[in-house]
Amino acid sequence: MKPMMCFDVDGTIRGTTDEHIVYDSTILALKKLKEAGYPIVVSTGRGRDSFLRTGIQDIADWDGFVFNNGQLITDGKGKVINAHHFKNEDVIRTIEKADELNLAVTLKKEHRIITKEPDEYVLETQRYFGNQIGPVEKYNGIDLVDMMIIYGPKGWDYKPFLDLEGISVLPGLSCFADVAIAGVSKATGIMELGKVLGSDHYVCFGDSQNDIEMMKHASSSICMGNGDAMTKAEADYVTADIDDDGIYKACIHFGYIKE
Repeated sequence: MKPMMCFDVDGTIRGTTDEHIVYDSTILALKKLKEAGYPIVVSTGRGRDSFLRTGIQDIADWDGFVFNNGQLITDGKGKVINAHHFKNEDVIRTIEKADELNLAVTLKKEHRIITKEPDEYVLETQRYFGNQIGPVEKYNGIDLVDMMIIYGPKGWDYKPFLDLEGISVLPGLSCFADVAIAGVSKATGIMELGKVLGSDHYVCFGDSQNDIEMMKHASSSICMGNGDAMTKAEADYVTADIDDDGIYKACIHFGYIKE
């Protein structure tokens, strides 16, 4: 079987302008990949609710979705294949450390909550993603948590969180870092999905540090020209910016599709 073609969303499928355009060249590349027999997959740090608000589910005939950096996997129709949740004690430790540093944390559980009043970093990230900001609530220590986001200055070093057990911290290109379950990543989510699709290898496209683990395990990894330096260094190939038809150009370069 041909490799799964796996795509991050923000900065990869969605453009980097304020309008976050999905370019016609990207839609055309996805259509041609599908026609050529490649399974096409979304692999994103976004939660499912956040992703659905982008409308990207409707631009192609997707074969599967990896949400929350590998913590939720569904088939192309949205049927859940597997879901991973944080241990409650890991959530509590993360919030305690963030409180020490006066940083807000979003928790996605049955509904979104945020641990403190939104500050400039929360608002900047909200503008970047177009996400909703949940109400300010205290975590009850019981509810299952699907994902966490910590908000700090752009380019901030999240080193204070690196020694916390049970989590990994993945800085993004805006004022935030995704928090994932240790040992769970976009790569593990893709591999879980691959068992259902009958494929054991994949090609991936990404732009930021939450894509690095996905790139390490890919048959071929492609970073967008607008990606950050660490991600570019990990990738096998750096294509043009998404705003300059980067996905389409990479697919032509590797011969996955024809013009």
